[in-house]
Amino acid sequence: MIFMEYDFSKQERRLGKIVFALTLDRKKMTERIVIGETNETRRQLEDGTGNIFYDRTRPLGKFLIDFETDTGMEWNRNAMTLRESYGKAIPLEAARWKMAVPVADFLRGKYASGEPSALFAAIRTWEEYLNCFHLNHGADMLIRRLSALYRPFFLYGGNRTWQEEATAALSKVLREEEAAVELWYPVLKRSFECVVASASFLPLIAYYLHKIEEWGFVFQKCKVCGNDFLARSRHYELCSDDCRKKQAVEAKREFDERAKNDRLEQLHEAAYYYWYNRLRKLKRGEAADLEKAAAVGEAFAAFRKEAVKRKSMVKRGEMKLTDFSSWLVGQQNEVDRLMGE
Repeated sequence: MIFMEYDFSKQERRLGKIVFALTLDRKKMTERIVIGETNETRRQLEDGTGNIFYDRTRPLGKFLIDFETDTGMEWNRNAMTLRESYGKAIPLEAARWKMAVPVADFLRGKYASGEPSALFAAIRTWEEYLNCFHLNHGADMLIRRLSALYRPFFLYGGNRTWQEEATAALSKVLREEEAAVELWYPVLKRSFECVVASASFLPLIAYYLHKIEEWGFVFQKCKVCGNDFLARSRHYELCSDDCRKKQAVEAKREFDERAKNDRLEQLHEAAYYYWYNRLRKLKRGEAADLEKAAAVGEAFAAFRKEAVKRKSMVKRGEMKLTDFSSWLVGQQNEVDRLMGE
């Protein structure tokens, strides 16, 4: 599906409000995010015909795990540049637009990242810039609105508090003006409720965390790739089919390696005792033959040294196990020959 591209050089605001719509599917363990104007987002959710900027279905928890992080306060610095372009010292509109060009470039980069929280914030930033452009006290209004939009990037994104006491932490920082969301109930082909926000991500995060707690799901770290993922319980240790396949391949490799090493030790041990028992026979009893025992003992010492060397080669992959086995059989024939002389 081809989505609309947002124009960060346009100088006229849109008539419709840009919203971030989120639906969660507990059974399939997926999340769906749609970003667009309100009416177009509704159409997209109901029959797939909306002209929107983003629509993706991803593994459940992805929104929280990959949420935009801004510990360096880049978003705020760019917001201050937009605010300064409203100043009385810059009376000409052309000069104001020129000041906003580097910010537009920054927003284009965030939009192109494909991360929905960054993409949505980029669109909303430019929309708010246009909304406040000609208003009295527009500079202060712009900063208030963008501050509410960006706060989760360092309150939530930087700290990842969702792993422990996220709900309690959010309740302490969530301001009343940031708590507003719409809940679109199932209608027509839309089979799930949809939570929709525009001013702040915090209520979306709170909603998401509440659902995770209600369903009893937990965040885990994948044993194969090391990435965070949302699981039905602590018993799930792998994040995807790819990681399950990789684990199966590695498990088979380890099994084959253990089996090879076990077989290697068995072959080596059997050959060792084959020699040992024959040498022992030459040294004991009435039929003892010390002269022959000395010759066999010398050959046995040479065999042990060479066997250790070749076993190490098998372990390093420099010799096949079958070749080592054939050599051992040959050495057994050699001690039989020495015994018969």
